[in-house]
Amino acid sequence: MKLAMVIYTGPEQANTATLIGIASAARAKGDDVTVFAMSDGVRNLAREDFVKLADDGINIAVCDHNRTEFGAPTDVEGVNYGSQYDLAGYINGCDRFLSFT
Repeated sequence: MKLAMVIYTGPEQANTATLIGIASAARAKGDDVTVFAMSDGVRNLAREDFVKLADDGINIAVCDHNRTEFGAPTDVEGVNYGSQYDLAGYINGCDRFLSFT
């Protein structure tokens, strides 16, 4: 199964821990998982447990426009910097989609 998730909220919100748990569990089952961060969600790049999802084979992508706007970290290893166009592709190609707002 292909699972795509988008997170709009920052690292201090409970949404981040919930997303990490769901993404990790889905990946452990063998699912193809993509996480897209936008708006204040790009600040999750400062969380070590968030970016370590990439080590487990989870695709992490962020809106580069929002990353610049919120001053989030850049050049984080394993993270793809993209746009809303990329998010549309992830949504179109997934079996299930979750949004954390």
